Amino acid sequence: MAQPARATDAAGSIAGHLETALARSLNSMTGKEFTVMAERTPDSVAMENPFIWQQTLSAHPEPALWLVAGRDLWLTAGELTLAAVGIDSATDEDCRSTWQEILSQTMGAFASGVTSDIQQEVTPALGEELQSEPADLAWNVFSARSDDGPPLFLKIAWSKSVLGLYDAPEPEHRPVAVRDSTFSKTFDLLLDVALPVSVSFGKTHLQIREVLKLNTGSIVELNRFVVEPVDVIVNDCVIARGEVVVVDGNYGVRITQLASREDRLRTGMAEGTRVGGAR
Repeated sequence: MAQPARATDAAGSIAGHLETALARSLNSMTGKEFTVMAERTPDSVAMENPFIWQQTLSAHPEPALWLVAGRDLWLTAGELTLAAVGIDSATDEDCRSTWQEILSQTMGAFASGVTSDIQQEVTPALGEELQSEPADLAWNVFSARSDDGPPLFLKIAWSKSVLGLYDAPEPEHRPVAVRDSTFSKTFDLLLDVALPVSVSFGKTHLQIREVLKLNTGSIVELNRFVVEPVDVIVNDCVIARGEVVVVDGNYGVRITQLASREDRLRTGMAEGTRVGGAR
């Protein structure tokens, strides 16, 4: 029996975000060029010593995603990542821990993709390793390939609650109210007010002793993964999120998520009031 078109579209979006998120995480961690894609393969792919991961998302309390990677994948990804930072001899436990970090980054990027689709913030919640595969899941087989290397297979399943995120009702079309002429004139004046815009790559907290130890070449680790979007801030309010790009040699941000029009308007109105009061 064929799936409804909307459910099929949602499943395609989820699979696409998982492919992109895992590929970007592997690329950034290993320094290699990975391609991840869905495979038309039965869900009974045999995997030696699998790493089974269960992920919960903020939108629902129950588990939402499951990912199973065989030893060939988590060992290869772990060894490549550790070799990239100068560690040539890694144990299986080192590689499993590294694979868990890759999965954490993948879940963050996946949640950002879903957030952009449904215009409702979704973030990773609890993630944990399982000792055995959950029963009665509809597995989807994917492959991860590095450069000219052989395909390394993994299985991913998602719950109906994840599909349900794409079933939110369409927003009501409300009649446009006639604007008061006095408000219209005031609003037209505010449109010319210049607003300071800044971009936040992340935040952290340092003790005073740590601040005093900073010198040229020190690295301050922020609370955001490299694959996560940056915040676009106006008047201390996050009005959008996006990815960093380079435009004619200058940094820029390509917007991927926007705050509501009302929130953006409220931010501009607040600045306009301060400017008007200072005159």
